[in-house]
Amino acid sequence: METFFRKYFWTVNLLFVLLVALLAARTVNLFVESAISPVPSGTAARSPSQPRRAETALASLDMNRLSRLTGIKLPEPEVAVREPETPQVDPNAPPVKSGLRVKLLGTLVAANPEWSFASIQDMVTQRSQTYMIGNSLQGATVQEIERERVIILNNGRREFIDGQPGDGAFVPPSPPVAQANTAPPPPSDASGIRAINDNEYEVPRAEIDKTLNNLNDVAMQARIVPAFKDGQAVGFKLFSIRPNSIYSKIGVQNGDVIRRINGFEMNSPEKALEIYSKMKDASRIEIEIERNGAPIRKSYNVR
Repeated sequence: METFFRKYFWTVNLLFVLLVALLAARTVNLFVESAISPVPSGTAARSPSQPRRAETALASLDMNRLSRLTGIKLPEPEVAVREPETPQVDPNAPPVKSGLRVKLLGTLVAANPEWSFASIQDMVTQRSQTYMIGNSLQGATVQEIERERVIILNNGRREFIDGQPGDGAFVPPSPPVAQANTAPPPPSDASGIRAINDNEYEVPRAEIDKTLNNLNDVAMQARIVPAFKDGQAVGFKLFSIRPNSIYSKIGVQNGDVIRRINGFEMNSPEKALEIYSKMKDASRIEIEIERNGAPIRKSYNVR
């Protein structure tokens, strides 16, 4: 018996060590639990008439205590980022001097504001261009055209352009580059006008005579204003071309500037009358157009 006890005495030692380790682990668990558990705020008195039952409560961790105990830093709270507010436009606020590097060369104010136009020069490129209400000017929008100034809406603020260029304090965004129209030529219609390709057409003589004999009706099919470049008249610019008008049938688009017809410059009413008298008997008509700054030549064979 003594021999058996000596042989397996190490087992008794192992059990004793395990009991001591278990007791130490329970002690550490109780210490950690008391350190991170929230302090109870008090319990409500239980009525004697109520039956005793096991009460279970969900334990919630105190993250600040846990951070101090373990030394692990808590993540910083996210900072709410406010989106920029869209500037409100006060329509009654007086306009201020614009900082755009442009200068007003002149205006033509009509009874109908939509027919008014202004010639404005870009001081950087030294090029002038004609603008009407609603047109875009270096990222701004033309709102009003007065006799001595032009009112624009620039970045949510009302500004005016006059005969003195701006100081360039505000740099506007670059306007989008206009793309040339690559649509296929329109087919022939009831008027008999037939597109051979993008820039060549066949026009019946009867359609030419009808157009020249009804100039008032033709003038109402689009808005036509003089176009200026470097302060000089260079032709006539077309806006608001109506669908199925003579202009759309012969391939003219909004914003086109008609500069020459059969070699005659369209820079004055006198030249326009001279061209009118010579077009009646012409068998071929050639129109030089400026579209998005690029020259285009369109030819019309009268048959």
